[in-house]
Amino acid sequence: MDHPIEFESAAEKLDYCDTLYPVILVSGLGFQDHNSVTNYWGKTPDFLKAHGCEVYTAYQDAFNSHVDNAIKLKYRVLDILDKSGKEKINIIGHSKGGIEARYMISRLGIGHRVASLTTLGSPHRGSSIADIVVGRVPLPRFVLARLINIYGRIIGDQRPDSLRAAVQLTKLSMENFNKDVPDVEGVYYQSYASHVNRQYPSVMWRSLAGILHNIEGKNDGLVSIESSKWGNYRGLIQTEKFPSLSHADMIGLAQFSVIKDFKAHWFFAHIIHDLKLRGY
Repeated sequence: MDHPIEFESAAEKLDYCDTLYPVILVSGLGFQDHNSVTNYWGKTPDFLKAHGCEVYTAYQDAFNSHVDNAIKLKYRVLDILDKSGKEKINIIGHSKGGIEARYMISRLGIGHRVASLTTLGSPHRGSSIADIVVGRVPLPRFVLARLINIYGRIIGDQRPDSLRAAVQLTKLSMENFNKDVPDVEGVYYQSYASHVNRQYPSVMWRSLAGILHNIEGKNDGLVSIESSKWGNYRGLIQTEKFPSLSHADMIGLAQFSVIKDFKAHWFFAHIIHDLKLRGY
């Protein structure tokens, strides 16, 4: 899934990701698309542009509620559609970004402007890791939230609310979310997951995966496979060479990715090429 393909001509290469509608990448909890701390998407946006994709990033806050980030996303999408002259947009959301996109599509009156939503490791049914962080961290959670909010301001959030963001990803909160946020007819929903196995070369990710496995089964270190499924579940993000990928590996998040040789930019290119073939 991450491998390059042989193109017969430069025109074929340029056409590979040339979808009918533009694409927006929506980041997850803890990071912004553009800041001095990390490069969330790495070389993926530039790579997709080189293969014909009209691609944008969302400029989401790192630590904010579903609703607040969904509102920001709505106006970002409307601005992109106005500039591009296109009627609809394709959304690819990683982790919490997929949840915020679902809220925007369903509750903010913009579903008719969205062609598709692809989610990667999004906690559609919550994550027990969030439950543990919210309820069991030895450091008082309000103190922890203040420390995380300081980090959020450093990377650019104006009014970070890390505690609320974490609470919203608990299993009970997402159960209520799913009741209140139905899918919109006419939008194509699809999802991917990944998982960390016992051979994964990182103690940190194996430890997180082990904790979550005892509660929810196979997972990517933060989100279980079952929680990642929404709409048309397309399967695991893996290759014969890399059968085990973490929550960070799937997008090539350099600071937290261990499998450096996984070509996340090619994985995105294949997703977008498939959207093109589906008429989006």
